[in-house]
Amino acid sequence: MPRPRRAQHCCRETALFSMANVRHLILLLLYCDGMNTETTPSPPSDPVFTTRKAVSKGQNQVITEELAILTPQNIELLCNLTDIPNNPPNITGYWAKDGQEIENSEETVNRINEQYVLKKTFSIQARDLGNYSCIFRENKAQVTFVLDVPVIKDKRDKPVVSYTRDSVVLECKLKYTPNTWNWYKANNTEKELINVTANPLNYKIFNNGNRTKLTILNLSEEHSGKYICSAVFDIKPSESYIELKVLSYTEPLKPFIAIVVEVIVLVTLILLWEKCSKPQHDSSSAGENDVCSEQTTKLTRDESNGVENNTARRRKLDD
Repeated sequence: MPRPRRAQHCCRETALFSMANVRHLILLLLYCDGMNTETTPSPPSDPVFTTRKAVSKGQNQVITEELAILTPQNIELLCNLTDIPNNPPNITGYWAKDGQEIENSEETVNRINEQYVLKKTFSIQARDLGNYSCIFRENKAQVTFVLDVPVIKDKRDKPVVSYTRDSVVLECKLKYTPNTWNWYKANNTEKELINVTANPLNYKIFNNGNRTKLTILNLSEEHSGKYICSAVFDIKPSESYIELKVLSYTEPLKPFIAIVVEVIVLVTLILLWEKCSKPQHDSSSAGENDVCSEQTTKLTRDESNGVENNTARRRKLDD
């Protein structure tokens, strides 16, 4: 007997409602010689975006699925294991978060159509973000799902350098468009929101979808420090920092000035040494001259005395 049209409509609504409760489904195919992953495409309105990445380690492969979570939601994670030795009727699987086994997550997985399917639905809030792994005890097969807000990956290893009385532009960009952007200045362990309205002569912020720019005008050394750009999503913000270093215009001249100072000090020391050593040399020469003059005077006196004695003797003989 055919169902009434109204009953069929109710069944269709019930099926659509049950499908709406599961936001996301990920299918993973793991093989003994290698592992493959397949991710079902997300619907346009789904706030979950996935990126697939396989990292090879020797003959085995470790599969990591990175999921960018924008809003709090329920998400179903599913692992599918095939082609294991001897194909036992059932194996044991469990879930772990950040390397720690989740309590009461272990279950016996029966073989169905030569496959072992392990799945679980998680309620994801801000505190629940992290690394979720499905692990099969018998062969240590493992797949890790990285659940996190979109990461701002264009981080700088070196600080941005500018000079006083100049201006600088700090920029952050992201693959996804956040609800809004905020900029902060880090002060020790705290951060202070940059208020453009209160400081229009020093700061300007330009937001364009998934990109933001902070312009700092009339720089001084006080502007040096760490600046944080924050992309605000429904589940939690994603932050990145840029370090700014403001120098004076004399800063590049400091090495040259240091060399000049060293040369001046060295020349001064040489001149002082010559000046101090010259009087000693003159006094020693004067002493030698005095000795020489005394000896010459003595010799002259002796000679004159000899002449006078000889003259006296001659006079006595003549008498």
